[in-house]
Amino acid sequence: MKHQIKLLAATALCGVFAARMAAAQQVSQSQPQSGSWLQDSKVTIGLGAGVAARYAGSNEYRMLPVPVLNIVTPSGFFVDSLQGAGYKHDIGDLFFASAGIGYGVGRKDSNDGLLPGSAKLKGMGEIKGSVLANLDLGIKLGHVATFTVGASQPLSNRERGLSYHAELSGTVLTLAKDQVSVSGTAEFGSAKYNQTFFGVTAEQSRNSGYAAYKADSGLNALTSSIVWTHSFNQTWSVSTVLSATHYMQKAADSPLMLDKTNYGGFTTVNYSF
Repeated sequence: MKHQIKLLAATALCGVFAARMAAAQQVSQSQPQSGSWLQDSKVTIGLGAGVAARYAGSNEYRMLPVPVLNIVTPSGFFVDSLQGAGYKHDIGDLFFASAGIGYGVGRKDSNDGLLPGSAKLKGMGEIKGSVLANLDLGIKLGHVATFTVGASQPLSNRERGLSYHAELSGTVLTLAKDQVSVSGTAEFGSAKYNQTFFGVTAEQSRNSGYAAYKADSGLNALTSSIVWTHSFNQTWSVSTVLSATHYMQKAADSPLMLDKTNYGGFTTVNYSF
């Protein structure tokens, strides 16, 4: 029954999303065009490098490239290399909502290139990546902060489970060429999600040597981050992101948790037009 309710809710939200798309298309067809889609949109491309834990709770780190692609259109459609593609709509002056499609990487039980995973997980098996339906609802707190709640429902490899988050973010410093923003996020998972990433089944225990462990639903991590962007001019900029994730409750008690606090960060050079 719970699965059916989630499916109905996702279907309803997708219907609202489609209706908004149709309405936006009708408006655009009925009004004269002031410029091309590209001229009216803000596009940012870039490339950088970063460091991240090999997996959630790992005590090892890996280097990885960080490509940047961000497109924001006046109608609300967006493409983002981190968040996926979707549509964001302002509800009055106070609220906003977004719906989109993204991708959640899985986890290997080996040191396999750029993908999350570690040889210390040998015998745990692979967690496959999933196409995700991402739904968010937020409220604006003045002109510099927002509070957002959201959920990610896997559309493929559904054994991954459902994840949720609540995030408070805001800009704390704005200068002529510099902007600093901070955020704090509480991350939750369904029983299936937490078991997938933090649990150890009896079979996995026999294969890996880790003690069997059952991870229930609920809070699994708190993440804080800071973003500093320095603009050289209207087109070129450099962004640096630093983050720390502390694993909580059932996740923290997992035998896979070799380090309860993971750190990460990356720097990218960006070109906007």
